[in-house]
Amino acid sequence: MQKGYSSHTVDAYRLDLAFFIEYCNKQNVNNIHDVKEEHLKRYIYFLKEKELSKRTVSRKISSLKSWWKYLIRFGVVTHELTSYLETPKLEKKLPNFLSPEEIDGCLEAVKGSVSEERDCAIIELLYSTGIRVSELISVDIGEIDEAREEIRVVGKRDKERIVILGRQAMIAVKKYTHGYRKSHAKVSKERALFINSKGGRLTVRSVQRLFQQISNYIGKEVTPHTLRHSFATAILNNGADLRTVQELLGHTSLQTTQLYTHVTVKKLQELIDKVRF
Repeated sequence: MQKGYSSHTVDAYRLDLAFFIEYCNKQNVNNIHDVKEEHLKRYIYFLKEKELSKRTVSRKISSLKSWWKYLIRFGVVTHELTSYLETPKLEKKLPNFLSPEEIDGCLEAVKGSVSEERDCAIIELLYSTGIRVSELISVDIGEIDEAREEIRVVGKRDKERIVILGRQAMIAVKKYTHGYRKSHAKVSKERALFINSKGGRLTVRSVQRLFQQISNYIGKEVTPHTLRHSFATAILNNGADLRTVQELLGHTSLQTTQLYTHVTVKKLQELIDKVRF
């Protein structure tokens, strides 16, 4: 696999290839040199028959094509079979985002809990910076510059960037570090900013469970990525240009960032529809 992919991406590719190999074995094709073009055609048909989502089928085909290029590169196989494979066209889904009132609802959802200070800091930080959940749990305590109200994060493919903390996020983080974290960091060498009740680094799964509780409370599905979308939408609506948003989100391609312009245009259209001229 290409160096720099996230562990989640690598795991997904590994499962995709295992799925393909299992399919081949069931077709009595037990050697990579016995794979023919007809086997690949049948495999694609098999994927479509299973009624998998277009996104899943697309990823499985991409995994197979990347793997086959790898095999050719290292001389395992000599014939190209995957170049003709086309991935299904994916429908662009508009990102789901929250209003400021709904953000307040998220904060209300964690009030009174034992980990309120930590959970509020997580919500405020995600909303204020738009960082990914994988970036959030990777942040170390020493990577926050309280004086400059900045935080260093390491994104996809190990790309580093500096993001600015909003006032409310900075207040929440300070309250957390001087309260919950200080009392729960039993292991003095633990560098993680966000820790669990045992003093260890918080996991993605723990954050996902937190947001499931929040979703149940406000009656709407909310994920860490929802706050990322909400951040991008909010700063675009308040005058930020696409290049700025691209840098803040850590997007490699501006095309990825452009999806948010559809959100702001849709919001404007809905507003106009409500007004009678």
